[in-house]
Amino acid sequence: MSYVLGIDAGTTGIRAGVYSLEGELVAQSYTEFPSYYPHPGWVEQNAEDWWKSVVKACNSAVKLAKAEDDIFAISVTNQRETIVPISKSGTPLARAIVWQDRRTVGEVRRIKSIMGEEVFRITGLKPDPYFSLPKILWWMKNYPEMVEKTWKFMLVHDYIVYKMTGNVVTDFSNASRTMLMDLNKRNWSDKIAETFGVDLDKFPEIGNSGEVAGELRNREIEIRSRPVVAVGGGDQQCSALGLGVVEEGKVKSTTGTGTFMIAPVEKMHGGEMIYSAHVVPKIVAEVSIFTTGSLLDWVKRSFFQNESYEVLNAEAKASGVGARGLMVFPFFSGAGCPHWNPEAKGTIYGLTLGHSRGDIARAVMESVAFEVKTNIDLMESLGIKITELRLDGGAARSALWNQIFADVTRKPCLV
Repeated sequence: MSYVLGIDAGTTGIRAGVYSLEGELVAQSYTEFPSYYPHPGWVEQNAEDWWKSVVKACNSAVKLAKAEDDIFAISVTNQRETIVPISKSGTPLARAIVWQDRRTVGEVRRIKSIMGEEVFRITGLKPDPYFSLPKILWWMKNYPEMVEKTWKFMLVHDYIVYKMTGNVVTDFSNASRTMLMDLNKRNWSDKIAETFGVDLDKFPEIGNSGEVAGELRNREIEIRSRPVVAVGGGDQQCSALGLGVVEEGKVKSTTGTGTFMIAPVEKMHGGEMIYSAHVVPKIVAEVSIFTTGSLLDWVKRSFFQNESYEVLNAEAKASGVGARGLMVFPFFSGAGCPHWNPEAKGTIYGLTLGHSRGDIARAVMESVAFEVKTNIDLMESLGIKITELRLDGGAARSALWNQIFADVTRKPCLV
């Protein structure tokens, strides 16, 4: 029997799954890796930690499935925008700067002042520390010698594929999140590169998701067959594909660390929306709300330390609609779409001695749902048709949160 091995390189760890050709999950394994916070607003990871976790998770999943001789293909999906400089010998020259990192506010101002709306017209993106270009400009300003030594800037997908095959390739869904890809021409943008002095030779070739990137050559992954490694895609676009969100009308809404919405469209509609490449030959309107599930996790760690999410959900449900007048502005790592304010701060408003921890949890859930509604309203005002939401991510395990999404958005929500 033949199997495929899928690798999901998330923000906090690596999940490896062995699947039958019919799509049935046979075995899976998960391994976490650390993030580092050297200064307020900074978030870094070690690319070698990604690889160690890939090896551990893959070997465990393959062993559980008893599939060492039967894996015929591997692919990777990944946290996007996170980027690392790699030397010609394949060594990381610095820790990767993670998508959550907010140190590049100055670089974002520079991008806005020099190119203004032209960046959006080329890339579909609004200048924000979220994307890869400001991170590269920060390195160019602060560590020019390191940038000079850099052979390739790699996204998480690119580094893992490189470690497996020795080949350097990215895909359109990932490249479109760097703020260096021309979304309409589907190649690296000479205009942006020339404007900011970025050397495009330091970036991978862009391929289509599903194309063969090479054979598995790294023997640290204990697979005796010689599977091909296919070009993968960004986690949000792959999630949309898995949920069947490939045509206009359906919207994928994933709430994990943040909330990320994807709506397939035929063209860019403008406004405060951003646009990226799908893993199928389409473009998508995207919404990014940076602190949602992570904010509820903060509530749990702060107020429900030794208790389960079941207890948190029960107390949030008991709080009732409106969280007894408590409001949360969920901008604890800046504000994404449609506000695009990297300096925004989170707020818990209306807190009194009479409020409970369940009220705070409920207010967080409602605040996220209203941010989702704000973006649905924006999409519809731009002429993007929305008939239903398809929910996934960790939050989709909460029946209460799912119901709040449905009540607030007044859209059918499929889980």
